[in-house]
Amino acid sequence: MNTPDSVGQQLHALNQLRADLAAAESHAQLKQALGDPSNRVVERAAELIAETEENSFTPPLLKAYWRLKRNPLKKDPGCLGKTAIVKALIQLEHTDPEVFRDGVVYQQIEPHWKGDRDTAAELRGICAIGLVHFVPTLEVLNHCAMLLVDRWPEARLGAAQALGALGQAEATPLLRMKLKLGDDQAEVHGECCSALLKIDREAGLEILRPFLASHDADCCVQTALALGEAKLPGTFDLLRSTWGHRSELGVRESLLLCIGLLRSSESQDFLLSLIDARDLRTAADAVKALRLHGDQGEIRQRTEMAVEKTGSEELRRVFRTEWQ
Repeated sequence: MNTPDSVGQQLHALNQLRADLAAAESHAQLKQALGDPSNRVVERAAELIAETEENSFTPPLLKAYWRLKRNPLKKDPGCLGKTAIVKALIQLEHTDPEVFRDGVVYQQIEPHWKGDRDTAAELRGICAIGLVHFVPTLEVLNHCAMLLVDRWPEARLGAAQALGALGQAEATPLLRMKLKLGDDQAEVHGECCSALLKIDREAGLEILRPFLASHDADCCVQTALALGEAKLPGTFDLLRSTWGHRSELGVRESLLLCIGLLRSSESQDFLLSLIDARDLRTAADAVKALRLHGDQGEIRQRTEMAVEKTGSEELRRVFRTEWQ
């Protein structure tokens, strides 16, 4: 039986393998760790295996997954091992859907101080992603439809990511319905926005426009983040208009960061125009947003010149922190 000290020692030993994961000795130790009684050791071994991209690990990973499913509350509390194993299998581009089909519907209810918790929620979402390229589209859609209304946000998040990875128009109705119904976790809403923009770039902007005016600040910000990352034509005008109409300081700061993600000449010029001594809070937000354009000589120089023009020592400190 492993003691806390012995588990800690094994984890330390596994971490040392990162210096040379390609070595035959490292491979042997990682495969051995997959059979360890501690699911934390199995979890760490799987995480390292995912970095190797070596397909020879697939059989021992699968063996470890099915072993941990026997008496799971004892062998894999928190579902840590199985979740890490499935992530590794996806990274290794495992093509047999059997394990993903098992995990996408698997539940593991465990006692928690706030009440029972299903620790397999993340596993279900990840398995949906694993199924995307290896089973019929309808099967993926059916699983994702169930996961989008799952009680646990980790499963809903994975379903949205799977639909984005699927990248097919058939996923659009599910995403639009979920966006219409809403989610109490803003991150799930944001992932649905990102997935929709991957599938329907032309209509996505108009579909998401109303959410920028949401009374829920987090919903607004997550929508803007998805739009900023997608960099669609017309996004700058939409985000700039939204920034002008929102009064919440935190939302306005986040919106400027989303504008910074666009990395376009118009977004640069707009952000530079906000560096003004009359509104140091907004000016500081703009300096931070401009940093998202990258450490490019010209934009760095223009930002520093704008900061110096204000004569504000506070803005100089912000610039030094962000750019140096």
